[in-house]
Amino acid sequence: VVESDKADMDVEAFEDGYIAKILVGEGETAPVGADLALVAAEEADIDAVASGSGAAPAAVAEETPAADAPAAEAPAAAAAPDCEFTQVDMPALSSTMKEGKVVSWLKAEGDPISAGEAIMVVESDKADMDVEAFEDGYIAKILVGEGETAPVGADLALVAAEEADIDAVASGSGAAPAAVAEETPAADAPAAEAPAAAAAPDCEFTQVDMPALSSTMKEGKVVSWLKAEGDPISAGEAIMVVESDKA
Repeated sequence: VVESDKADMDVEAFEDGYIAKILVGEGETAPVGADLALVAAEEADIDAVASGSGAAPAAVAEETPAADAPAAEAPAAAAAPDCEFTQVDMPALSSTMKEGKVVSWLKAEGDPISAGEAIMVVESDKADMDVEAFEDGYIAKILVGEGETAPVGADLALVAAEEADIDAVASGSGAAPAAVAEETPAADAPAAEAPAAAAAPDCEFTQVDMPALSSTMKEGKVVSWLKAEGDPISAGEAIMVVESDKA
């Protein structure tokens, strides 16, 4: 489970494997994008991944993919309204994901949404996955339509806090609230130093990174690991709980 600046939330595995090494322990804090654990693809490789040997696979060598230059141009940001609103950003659904395609929106403009409710389906470089809302509100404007691709961190939709503000958020007016003005928080300099990356083994493995659980989250605290080193994990299974400094 991970605690964001909005709430404590379960974090799911993006692929099958085995927890080889936990890099950030319970009660410790790390910036968004930092490596939290190493996952071996095969049970026989757990020790090799945990100890580290050989050269790193190219995809794994990049520690914070969300901060890289996007492969595709981000959609233009909408003008910021002067009422309370948030954005739905393209999440990083795997440690190697640079961009994602919106497969379908499960909510339409004007629809109410609740924290934890699935609002869209995104195709990553690994699989199609549901993306949940991080807070309550109303879908005011969809910026990236079904079938379109956007880089990790790009704005996909605007969410009004109040139903009465849907039109204002959709059309845009006034000055942007400070928290919303930052379009890609995952790319900012981290508030805390990232834990040192482990040496890269020469077998197949991936990392579990600190996710951005809201549009304003900069760092999160590992509340608890739901899996121990050596345990098998499956894609979609909750493996940890995370909390940020504001929840």
